[in-house]
Amino acid sequence: MTENANAEAEATGDDDTYNVPNVAALSGRRSGARSAERRTEQRQEMTDEDLAGGGAAVRVASRPHVPESIDEEPEEGPEAGDKPVTINVSPTVDRRLKAYRNKTGLTNLEIVWEAVEAAEKEGWKTVIATAVPPAKTRRFGVRASQTRYAGVGSNSVYTRMTPEERNELRRLVKVAGVPDRSKLIAISLNWHLPGTADKPA
Repeated sequence: MTENANAEAEATGDDDTYNVPNVAALSGRRSGARSAERRTEQRQEMTDEDLAGGGAAVRVASRPHVPESIDEEPEEGPEAGDKPVTINVSPTVDRRLKAYRNKTGLTNLEIVWEAVEAAEKEGWKTVIATAVPPAKTRRFGVRASQTRYAGVGSNSVYTRMTPEERNELRRLVKVAGVPDRSKLIAISLNWHLPGTADKPA
Protein backbone atom coordinates (compact mmCIF):
# COMPACT_ATOMS: atom_id res chain seq x y z
CA MET A 1 0.00 0.00 0.00
CA THR A 2 0.99 3.62 -0.49
CA GLU A 3 1.32 5.91 2.49
CA ASN A 4 -2.06 7.43 1.63
CA ALA A 5 -3.65 3.99 1.36
CA ASN A 6 -2.13 3.01 4.67
CA ALA A 7 -3.43 6.12 6.29
CA GLU A 8 -6.88 5.51 4.78
CA ALA A 9 -6.86 1.89 5.96
CA GLU A 10 -5.91 2.96 9.47
CA ALA A 11 -8.70 5.51 9.45
CA THR A 12 -11.38 3.11 8.12
CA GLY A 13 -10.17 -0.09 9.79
CA ASP A 14 -9.92 -1.99 6.45
CA ASP A 15 -6.36 -3.22 7.08
CA ASP A 16 -6.10 -6.91 8.04
CA THR A 17 -3.97 -5.93 11.03
CA TYR A 18 -6.40 -3.52 12.62
CA ASN A 19 -6.70 -3.68 16.42
CA VAL A 20 -9.63 -5.62 17.94
CA PRO A 21 -11.78 -3.24 19.97
CA ASN A 22 -11.52 -3.68 23.71
CA VAL A 23 -14.45 -5.73 25.02
CA ALA A 24 -14.72 -3.41 27.98
CA ALA A 25 -15.51 -0.56 25.60
CA LEU A 26 -18.76 -2.18 24.45
CA SER A 27 -21.92 -0.57 25.74
CA GLY A 28 -23.20 -1.68 29.11
CA ARG A 29 -26.58 -2.58 27.61
CA ARG A 30 -25.03 -4.95 25.04
CA SER A 31 -22.83 -6.53 27.67
CA GLY A 32 -25.79 -6.86 29.98
CA ALA A 33 -27.85 -8.56 27.28
CA ARG A 34 -25.13 -11.13 26.61
CA SER A 35 -24.77 -11.74 30.32
CA ALA A 36 -28.53 -12.19 30.57
CA GLU A 37 -28.48 -14.87 27.87
CA ARG A 38 -25.73 -16.76 29.65
CA ARG A 39 -27.56 -16.51 32.95
CA THR A 40 -30.81 -17.67 31.37
CA GLU A 41 -29.07 -20.78 30.09
CA GLN A 42 -27.73 -21.38 33.59
CA ARG A 43 -31.20 -20.83 35.10
CA GLN A 44 -30.08 -17.77 36.99
CA GLU A 45 -31.69 -14.34 37.07
CA MET A 46 -30.76 -10.71 36.42
CA THR A 47 -32.75 -7.72 37.68
CA ASP A 48 -34.48 -5.35 35.25
CA GLU A 49 -32.61 -2.42 36.76
CA ASP A 50 -29.26 -3.95 35.85
CA LEU A 51 -30.34 -4.59 32.28
CA ALA A 52 -31.66 -1.05 31.82
CA GLY A 53 -28.73 0.67 33.48
CA GLY A 54 -26.04 -1.42 31.86
CA GLY A 55 -24.31 -1.94 35.18
CA ALA A 56 -22.65 -5.08 36.39
CA ALA A 57 -25.05 -7.98 36.37
CA VAL A 58 -26.30 -9.03 39.79
CA ARG A 59 -26.39 -12.82 39.84
CA VAL A 60 -29.02 -14.41 42.01
CA ALA A 61 -27.52 -17.64 43.19
CA SER A 62 -29.43 -20.76 42.34
CA ARG A 63 -31.29 -22.37 45.24
CA PRO A 64 -28.90 -24.38 47.41
CA HIS A 65 -29.31 -28.12 47.54
CA VAL A 66 -31.89 -29.13 50.10
CA PRO A 67 -31.54 -32.71 51.24
CA GLU A 68 -34.49 -34.90 50.35
CA SER A 69 -34.40 -36.19 53.86
CA ILE A 70 -32.60 -35.52 57.09
CA ASP A 71 -30.68 -38.74 56.55
CA GLU A 72 -28.60 -37.00 53.87
CA GLU A 73 -27.24 -34.52 56.42
CA PRO A 74 -23.93 -35.03 58.25
CA GLU A 75 -23.88 -36.94 61.50
CA GLU A 76 -24.51 -34.93 64.64
CA GLY A 77 -22.26 -34.56 67.64
CA PRO A 78 -23.33 -34.88 71.28
CA GLU A 79 -23.69 -31.11 71.51
CA ALA A 80 -26.73 -31.28 69.20
CA GLY A 81 -28.85 -32.53 72.09
CA ASP A 82 -32.18 -34.34 72.08
CA LYS A 83 -34.56 -33.39 69.28
CA PRO A 84 -38.17 -34.23 68.46
CA VAL A 85 -38.68 -36.84 65.77
CA THR A 86 -41.89 -37.29 63.78
CA ILE A 87 -42.84 -40.66 62.31
CA ASN A 88 -45.59 -40.82 59.68
CA VAL A 89 -47.55 -44.05 59.96
CA SER A 90 -50.79 -45.42 58.56
CA PRO A 91 -53.99 -45.25 60.68
CA THR A 92 -53.77 -49.01 61.22
CA VAL A 93 -50.19 -48.86 62.53
CA ASP A 94 -51.16 -45.90 64.72
CA ARG A 95 -53.97 -47.91 66.34
CA ARG A 96 -51.76 -50.97 66.81
CA LEU A 97 -49.03 -48.80 68.36
CA LYS A 98 -51.43 -47.23 70.87
CA ALA A 99 -52.86 -50.62 71.80
CA TYR A 100 -49.37 -52.06 72.31
CA ARG A 101 -48.29 -49.02 74.33
CA ASN A 102 -51.33 -49.33 76.63
CA LYS A 103 -50.75 -53.06 77.06
CA THR A 104 -47.02 -52.93 77.78
CA GLY A 105 -46.59 -49.51 79.38
CA LEU A 106 -43.68 -48.80 77.04
CA THR A 107 -43.06 -45.37 75.55
CA ASN A 108 -43.13 -44.60 71.82
CA LEU A 109 -39.34 -44.43 71.81
CA GLU A 110 -38.97 -47.83 73.48
CA ILE A 111 -41.43 -49.42 71.06
CA VAL A 112 -39.70 -47.80 68.07
CA TRP A 113 -36.34 -49.26 69.01
CA GLU A 114 -37.87 -52.61 69.88
CA ALA A 115 -39.32 -52.75 66.35
CA VAL A 116 -36.20 -51.44 64.61
CA GLU A 117 -33.86 -53.81 66.44
CA ALA A 118 -36.16 -56.77 65.73
CA ALA A 119 -36.30 -55.81 62.05
CA GLU A 120 -32.52 -55.51 61.88
CA LYS A 121 -32.13 -58.93 63.46
CA GLU A 122 -34.58 -60.42 60.96
CA GLY A 123 -32.78 -58.77 58.06
CA TRP A 124 -33.73 -55.59 56.25
CA LYS A 125 -34.13 -57.31 52.91
CA THR A 126 -36.80 -59.58 54.36
CA VAL A 127 -38.60 -56.85 56.28
CA ILE A 128 -38.61 -54.31 53.44
CA ALA A 129 -39.92 -56.99 51.07
CA THR A 130 -43.08 -57.22 53.20
CA ALA A 131 -43.71 -53.49 52.71
CA VAL A 132 -43.38 -53.10 48.94
CA PRO A 133 -45.46 -54.44 46.04
CA PRO A 134 -44.13 -57.42 44.08
CA ALA A 135 -41.38 -56.49 41.66
CA LYS A 136 -42.63 -55.15 38.34
CA THR A 137 -41.17 -55.92 34.96
CA ARG A 138 -39.78 -52.40 34.54
CA ARG A 139 -36.21 -52.25 35.81
CA PHE A 140 -35.55 -48.51 35.48
CA GLY A 141 -37.33 -45.24 36.13
CA VAL A 142 -38.64 -46.18 39.58
CA ARG A 143 -37.27 -44.15 42.49
CA ALA A 144 -37.22 -45.30 46.10
CA SER A 145 -38.82 -41.98 47.12
CA GLN A 146 -41.81 -42.81 44.88
CA THR A 147 -42.41 -46.25 46.36
CA ARG A 148 -45.49 -46.64 48.54
CA TYR A 149 -44.45 -48.62 51.61
CA ALA A 150 -46.96 -50.53 53.70
CA GLY A 151 -47.23 -49.01 57.18
CA VAL A 152 -46.43 -45.47 56.02
CA GLY A 153 -49.23 -42.91 56.15
CA SER A 154 -50.46 -39.52 57.30
CA ASN A 155 -50.83 -40.17 61.04
CA SER A 156 -48.02 -38.60 63.07
CA VAL A 157 -46.27 -40.30 65.97
CA TYR A 158 -43.90 -38.20 68.07
CA THR A 159 -40.88 -39.00 70.20
CA ARG A 160 -37.48 -37.52 71.11
CA MET A 161 -34.10 -38.93 70.24
CA THR A 162 -30.50 -38.32 71.19
CA PRO A 163 -27.85 -37.49 68.57
CA GLU A 164 -26.54 -41.05 68.91
CA GLU A 165 -29.98 -42.50 68.18
CA ARG A 166 -30.52 -40.22 65.19
CA ASN A 167 -27.10 -41.11 63.80
CA GLU A 168 -27.85 -44.81 64.17
CA LEU A 169 -31.06 -44.37 62.22
CA ARG A 170 -29.12 -42.59 59.47
CA ARG A 171 -26.87 -45.60 59.21
CA LEU A 172 -29.77 -48.04 59.14
CA VAL A 173 -31.59 -46.04 56.47
CA LYS A 174 -28.60 -46.53 54.16
CA VAL A 175 -28.33 -50.22 55.02
CA ALA A 176 -32.05 -50.84 54.43
CA GLY A 177 -32.13 -48.73 51.25
CA VAL A 178 -35.22 -46.69 52.15
CA PRO A 179 -35.61 -42.91 51.64
CA ASP A 180 -35.66 -41.71 55.26
CA ARG A 181 -35.88 -42.69 58.91
CA SER A 182 -39.64 -42.08 59.19
CA LYS A 183 -40.32 -44.73 56.55
CA LEU A 184 -37.77 -47.08 58.11
CA ILE A 185 -39.52 -46.86 61.49
CA ALA A 186 -43.04 -47.11 60.02
CA ILE A 187 -42.08 -50.23 58.07
CA SER A 188 -40.51 -51.74 61.19
CA LEU A 189 -43.56 -50.98 63.32
CA ASN A 190 -45.94 -52.43 60.74
CA TRP A 191 -43.86 -55.60 60.58
CA HIS A 192 -43.32 -55.93 64.35
CA LEU A 193 -46.46 -54.80 66.18
CA PRO A 194 -49.16 -57.30 67.16
CA GLY A 195 -52.25 -57.28 64.95
CA THR A 196 -52.91 -57.39 61.25
CA ALA A 197 -50.15 -55.69 59.31
CA ASP A 198 -50.80 -53.39 56.37
CA LYS A 199 -50.24 -55.01 52.98
CA PRO A 200 -48.40 -53.25 50.14
CA ALA A 201 -50.73 -51.67 47.58
